[in-house]
Amino acid sequence: MAQIPEPTLIELFRYNQWANKELMSICMKLDDEVIMAEIPGGYGSIRDTFAHILKAQASFLRRIHGRSPEPVFRWEDKPGLVEMAAYEGQLSSDLLDTLQRVPVTQNVHEQGEGWTFDYQARLIFMSVVYHGIAHRVDITTALNSRGIALPELDVWGYQSAYPDRFDARVTRAGG
Repeated sequence: MAQIPEPTLIELFRYNQWANKELMSICMKLDDEVIMAEIPGGYGSIRDTFAHILKAQASFLRRIHGRSPEPVFRWEDKPGLVEMAAYEGQLSSDLLDTLQRVPVTQNVHEQGEGWTFDYQARLIFMSVVYHGIAHRVDITTALNSRGIALPELDVWGYQSAYPDRFDARVTRAGG
């Protein structure tokens, strides 16, 4: 019997994809100077940070399935954000599908030279969301420090983009 994941977890995965897509779309409009500038304390540039996010998403899928979708580009060729955005869409779709098919308590087994690690899939599912948020904050902080105004990319911004998913409505007093 298949387990149906908790709806909030599904919505968090949708939020993660939305936030990645929104931020990548904004960054695609910026000059290479901004995209390639180093983020102090981060994973390199904004472009490098997006690459890190996507490589991690692929690794999350590999940990559960033993494989992940391959990008149509080679990482060593330093793909641009347009190419990475297409790959992000594929990864996010596969992650959501995984969330809906793999029980949160399914064992994930990893091993290396002299060690093994067993844990529940829910740790991967939590990591998808946490990891995305952590590194989008790196990117938004770098952009804000350059005076680049950004829309809300948090869950409240997501709610504004999809109010029907939250049965959200504003009622004005006296009206």
